[in-house]
Amino acid sequence: MPGDQDPDFTVEQFISMDPPKHDGQRKADPSLVPMMVSEIIRYQTPLMHMRRTVTKDAIFKGYNVKKGDKVAMWYVSGNRDADKIDRPDEFIIDRERARNHLSFGFGVHRCHAHHFAPEVA
Repeated sequence: MPGDQDPDFTVEQFISMDPPKHDGQRKADPSLVPMMVSEIIRYQTPLMHMRRTVTKDAIFKGYNVKKGDKVAMWYVSGNRDADKIDRPDEFIIDRERARNHLSFGFGVHRCHAHHFAPEVA
């Protein structure tokens, strides 16, 4: 995630949009806050997509992509993948494995602050 994308803003924005629905649950059990923050970052993905350049010819899901082609990775789509996430279009404050989202990228392109950002938020 580029340094100008702010997960803190995402969390504040989400809470301000939907305060009463989860506020009681959060206040009753403060231990939910870390899962809630990760779930907000998954649900309200701060960075929607990132462009990459293909480094070698390949076939991806039946499509030919050639070296030099530009492709877009849609994090928001990956964070709503029904094959990976149960009920992906619902915000679940106590979602198990809430930190398993793609909002900070993946592999060598993973944001180096991925452990730090949820703590700041």
